Amino acid sequence: MESRITRSLIATALIVGAVALAYGVATSSLTSLLELYSPGTLLSIALLTAGWAISAVRLKILVESTVKRRLPLVEYLAVRLIGGLMASLTPSAIGGEPARAYYVSRRTGIPLTESYAIVIYEVYYDVVAVSVIAVFASIKLLPLSTPVLLVSLFSATAWLYASIRVSSTGRLRHLDPEPEENKGFLGRITGRLRRYYFKFAESYSRVAAGTPLSVKIVLWLLTLVYNTLWGLAVIPLQQHCTLGDILRSVEAYYLMQSFSMLPTPGGSGAAEYALSLLLDPSTVLKYRVLYYYYNVLLGVVALLLYEKLAAGG
Repeated sequence: MESRITRSLIATALIVGAVALAYGVATSSLTSLLELYSPGTLLSIALLTAGWAISAVRLKILVESTVKRRLPLVEYLAVRLIGGLMASLTPSAIGGEPARAYYVSRRTGIPLTESYAIVIYEVYYDVVAVSVIAVFASIKLLPLSTPVLLVSLFSATAWLYASIRVSSTGRLRHLDPEPEENKGFLGRITGRLRRYYFKFAESYSRVAAGTPLSVKIVLWLLTLVYNTLWGLAVIPLQQHCTLGDILRSVEAYYLMQSFSMLPTPGGSGAAEYALSLLLDPSTVLKYRVLYYYYNVLLGVVALLLYEKLAAGG
């Protein structure tokens, strides 16, 4: 398992690095990477780290509003970072949710299906918030932003529909009779998948309906705060800082996050394109490299230390 993660990490990191290198060569901005050796980079790192801490607070609030067991904030931070690492290794970041679900289940003792429902409900906030903001930001940049607009609209619509559909299925589960047992191989597989889906839908429905309105408001606010902090991390990498620069940096971040939902390794290519709609090439290259590799580094450290942390709990 560890060797597989290591191979995936190396392969994805190389792909992201190669795309970033090609972008730097194509835009004649490769030498700007030397500018990362500056105090501004430390400020960007501080903002990225603060964003991770706030995202851990959000996960803690969500889990503990559903599960009665309490865990230290540092454990939720580790779970978020490990999930971020796995997301960085997989197209469309699909590896993040299973990783977070596994560790939440492991530390709280709840069934994996329930913990998976919790983290899917968590990522629902991210996708909808990021996609909706990206829609408005991309409208101002048409026609160059057309691909970003389409992806953002699809992501927001798909997740809203899926959330409503799954919640409805979970609430009406008792009205849906169990199918007769099918002796065939495909029938058994289909029946098993069907049971897993309904079990997940019931858990998701309980989480969505059982989360108090006050908690939902806090979750939305924290989602906006930590994502905006990650967008503000662009500012120290630029040569100047005006109100317009701040707004463009934050908008560029949301465009990047939304368009990176395309199934490319680590968001390679998609991230650079979205950032370049609002930022100059040197800033795009510096932020892309810092954002990706710093988050991967944090995830690797969290993964290596987590077993000791869990053993101590």
